[in-house]
Amino acid sequence: MAAPRGTSFGIALLLSACTAAQAPPASNSAAPSISPDAHASGSPSGPPTTDLGAPAWSAKAAGGIWIQVDPPVDQLVRVDPETGEISAGVDGGRGLGTDGDSVWVARGPAGLAQVDPMTGEVLMEIPTNASYVAVGGGSVWTTTNVAIERWDAITGDQLASIPADVAEFTELLYAHDALWVTAKEDGLLLRVDPASNTVVATIETGAGAHGIAADAAAIWVTNYRANTVSRVDPSTNEVAATVARVGSGVGIAAGGGAIWVSTQGTGISRIDPMTNEASLVISLPFEWNYGVAVDAGTIWVSSVEMQSVYRYEIADLGT
Repeated sequence: MAAPRGTSFGIALLLSACTAAQAPPASNSAAPSISPDAHASGSPSGPPTTDLGAPAWSAKAAGGIWIQVDPPVDQLVRVDPETGEISAGVDGGRGLGTDGDSVWVARGPAGLAQVDPMTGEVLMEIPTNASYVAVGGGSVWTTTNVAIERWDAITGDQLASIPADVAEFTELLYAHDALWVTAKEDGLLLRVDPASNTVVATIETGAGAHGIAADAAAIWVTNYRANTVSRVDPSTNEVAATVARVGSGVGIAAGGGAIWVSTQGTGISRIDPMTNEASLVISLPFEWNYGVAVDAGTIWVSSVEMQSVYRYEIADLGT
């Protein structure tokens, strides 16, 4: 597969509107609305930017910033958080999961691969077809068309195949001693108990349930078709709050005492977990910023149209 293009960690000028981006739909959810009173960029002309060479999608922090990049690159690439340069790539990489120690990459029909978080070297492989992956509870978790799969993180042996009556599984995250799985076509969040390998809760969040993030108190889900974010209480398995008019961009991340979420054609908003209110802090009105990752006081935002990832200092984004 093609190697990633070289990077430029200079200043980005966003020169033209991208017709693929669309304004986010209005939400009927009774929740705090977005207040676009803050504007952020790395300089008067834009943030530090890394050119990725093709449309850029999901972004995760794991020993670096990993971004899914479309063909002709067709890799999950690692961007060095200090230099902004591409330092590694995993061919066919689609999704990444980590428990803060080990890093696993879903490579579609090429299977799962445990990789070195600094070099991308493949350390172990599991033969399955996967686009998303989560790590936790001593296991690696992924999905097929009909079930959630659990694999032993040490031996690579399959431990369980967990059925669920949904049209399509989407993303996975292990947090609060459970596996959480979104199902976008059904607008659901599933909770899997690792002790019993069963789905123990089915939670209605909203149309297009997709991205998942977790902080110390809650699970957060972007419902991209509804353009909302659901806050789920893991102690009750109920939606505790719905934040309106954010979330259509899919990407969501927790860090720096806040939840950061993408809204297509708008930019990145900060959700205050104390109030469940959202405010726009990075204005990107002509883009789909699918991926959001937080790492060591910085926030990284991918751009589908600009084929890039931007870096912002959280301290510069205001309150």
